[in-house]
Amino acid sequence: MTATARRALALAAALALSAASGAARAGHDSVPDVVALRSDYLKRLMDARETVVLVDMRKLSEYRAGHLPGAISVPITELDRRFKEIPRAPRVVLYCGCPREDIATAFVFLRSQGYVNHAVLEDGFDGWMKRRYPLTK
Repeated sequence: MTATARRALALAAALALSAASGAARAGHDSVPDVVALRSDYLKRLMDARETVVLVDMRKLSEYRAGHLPGAISVPITELDRRFKEIPRAPRVVLYCGCPREDIATAFVFLRSQGYVNHAVLEDGFDGWMKRRYPLTK
């Protein structure tokens, strides 16, 4: 992500945070308020065939090596120009292997663009892998 894009995302995040109200807390004090889902809960939703749009925000090479079943690839470094590829409904879950601050910034950026039914995978791709849940290549 370019420095200009990072500044734009940070500004959007700051503006959205000042307007945001009562989201669930994910992470620690330096992480903005985000709605988060645990891997086990997401797996139950998927097993129940709930409609969930998964967005893999890792590098394309990492996505190609293995991703959550049905996930689309929108690398976090391209979010500022590709966010419109992410559906606004039904339920959208973002995940990556990045620091919590980065995925939180992506969450807040999407909120600032009018997304309301999205969350982040609290324990990220690594948490999914540790539970040995399925992957697709």
